Amino acid sequence: MKKIQLKKGVNLVVLPTTQFKTLHIAVDFVAPLQQTNVAARSLLTYLTAVSSKKYPSQQIVAQKTIDLYGAQYQTDVLRFGQTHHVRYTLQMPAPIYVGQEKTLLHDAFDFLRDMIFDPLVANSQFDQATFIKEKQSLINELDSLSDDKNRYAMSKLRELTYNEPAMKVSSSGRVSDVKALTSDDVYAAYQNMIANDTMNLIVFGDIDESRILSELKTWLLVDRQVKMLQPFYRQPLLETPHESFETQADINQAILTLGYRLALAPDDPRRFVALVMNALFGGSPLSKLFVNVREKESLAYSIYSRWQHDTGFMVVAAGLDADKVSQAKHMIQAQITAIQLGEFSHATLSAVKASLINDYLSQQDSPTSEIELAFSRLLTQRETSIDDWVDAVNGVTASDVVKLAGNMVLQSQFTLLPEV
Repeated sequence: MKKIQLKKGVNLVVLPTTQFKTLHIAVDFVAPLQQTNVAARSLLTYLTAVSSKKYPSQQIVAQKTIDLYGAQYQTDVLRFGQTHHVRYTLQMPAPIYVGQEKTLLHDAFDFLRDMIFDPLVANSQFDQATFIKEKQSLINELDSLSDDKNRYAMSKLRELTYNEPAMKVSSSGRVSDVKALTSDDVYAAYQNMIANDTMNLIVFGDIDESRILSELKTWLLVDRQVKMLQPFYRQPLLETPHESFETQADINQAILTLGYRLALAPDDPRRFVALVMNALFGGSPLSKLFVNVREKESLAYSIYSRWQHDTGFMVVAAGLDADKVSQAKHMIQAQITAIQLGEFSHATLSAVKASLINDYLSQQDSPTSEIELAFSRLLTQRETSIDDWVDAVNGVTASDVVKLAGNMVLQSQFTLLPEV
């Protein structure tokens, strides 16, 4: 992957391809994760999604995207380890396929520039009417989290699992923090982002690099201090697992969530072993959690595990009857013990690895996955070729999985229960 440094701390990657008839432009502002500014950064994505000085209302923004041949303009916030990301994306038909090769790309870059760098601001404040409306929209979105019981349970598990306060907060912030924000606060966060965040741009589609460089000449790109970002988070072992539960009246099922520390350094080559072990444990339909806990013992309606390489934790979530929580937890631990003892067939291990590789290769056919991979490579400064990735997964042995499974230590448990 070729990285072009446009300014200090501003990087461009152009990924030319004729595989798709769409063009994707993605801009990522990256900063160290801080509990104090997550809510403000989240709210500014709402504000810059619906307005700018040139496009001062949501209706006018929508009309402009229609004029761009039905382009899709989105903003979002994400977290990877100890980094917080504000992301802008624009997807549209590739100009060459709609007979507008000369003007459409130019108009698209101008639109994105106006939305990012020229917000609807007066006297160092976001437009008050837009601010009040979008602040309430974000509060409503965060409030709705409690309606999604699975997401709610995982958010409570996150609070129990991590030591660092910033790691406990969702990438969108907390309702209390959003309520306390003023327009001044959010504009200050915006200015800080524009001036200081590491800025990465990805352009993916049927386009050449020189054309992109030409279009970016009108963007207000300036040097910034290059930060030593720490994308990966690791924390010491808790002597005693943190456990908590909660009851709610409007649910019929319980949700059991568990967090396991794997003690795996970010650059440890055994990260590929962790991928395979997760697929064997609970990350695939062939996994022990799915086959034994759900299918054979009928202890859960749904169950899965997920390996989080950015934090070094493996999490488990299960939807089940309240009277089966204790039995299910015991059964989950029995599956870990079985893997630690090597109680899985070579045929299953081979099938799990083949499934992982097929999923990985199929992602190469997705523009979104390609862009995400490019951002990940810029952030981690680590690039693994497709062939090396496949070879690394194929090279994982049963012995590797057994040894790594011995590192799994339960650190947290949150259970959401129906009221009785």
